Amino acid sequence: MATGLDAEYLHAKERAVMMLGISSSARMPSNRVIKEFIGLFTKTELGEEEHRTRLREMREIAVEVMEATQHFDPYLIGSTLSGKIRLTSDIDFHAYADHFEEIKDALEDWGFEDVEEELVENVKGSFVHLKWLERNYPVEITVYPWSSRDAVPYSSVTRKPMKRMDLPGVRELIRNCRKS
Repeated sequence: MATGLDAEYLHAKERAVMMLGISSSARMPSNRVIKEFIGLFTKTELGEEEHRTRLREMREIAVEVMEATQHFDPYLIGSTLSGKIRLTSDIDFHAYADHFEEIKDALEDWGFEDVEEELVENVKGSFVHLKWLERNYPVEITVYPWSSRDAVPYSSVTRKPMKRMDLPGVRELIRNCRKS
């Protein structure tokens, strides 16, 4: 997962079982433990300074995207928020619109280019992901309908309410990182 070979925890666990030749009934580490090790691996692989630089750049891009989509109540989520990025981390958001094209148009008006949409269907429902590369970092916005605005999604990693941050919070996060 740290190098991008697998994007999902379940697939990574299945690959590990196969590669190690162990029983599929063996106890596997939790998604949270795997995420922690990925973070440690990435810091070691990149070095402390490069890790800090990448994280700052990703958070600055997050602010730009959130400014462009501020009318759609965007939230930063995932590794860019937590700081536990890996080599293949993207900048992930939740935003709200009844028609994803509204967000896509706002992004294009702000100069974000080559935004593609992808329909994702899973147990939580059908959603559109808007995806593109911004300064070589993958960016992804999951578009939820306005009717689900007050529902806080649960993390597949922690099984707890997902940590999310609004635009003022991300700006403060960047300011605090610059101070340390």
